[in-house]
Amino acid sequence: MNRPFLNRTLIAGACIAIAFSGGCAPSIAPYSLQAYEYAIDIKVDALRLMDRAELPYAESERQAESLLVRMDKAYEFAKGRPQNDHSTQQWSLMIDPAAHLMGGFLARWEAESALSRGFIAEAERIISDGFDAIIGLESGKIGNGTDIGGRR
Repeated sequence: MNRPFLNRTLIAGACIAIAFSGGCAPSIAPYSLQAYEYAIDIKVDALRLMDRAELPYAESERQAESLLVRMDKAYEFAKGRPQNDHSTQQWSLMIDPAAHLMGGFLARWEAESALSRGFIAEAERIISDGFDAIIGLESGKIGNGTDIGGRR
């Protein structure tokens, strides 16, 4: 048996496996206290704003625009972190005006001027769950070599 060939084959196989697994680096971004706080703060403000949706959108337009800007910042923050695709995708869905989360809720509120209490209540449940998914993605990273403050 040709041992040098076998050794090169094993080394090549190991290199390919390491390349596809991301080497020694974690496969997900480390925990970020800032990302976690963004998600919680925006969730609380979003749900509070949604409670006003029985009133004309024009009365809350400034708050809605401010919330959209903050969600865009959270998305850009998530997008700028390496190996953070899952959180970035969740924020993308949250802000999409054509989706059924916060961006879609605000677009519908603006289009219809005011929304029914029943619709608001159901939307709050769905959107709250969406924010919880983002929060859970970040808090799930705590065991990824970091403590609650995000320190290694």
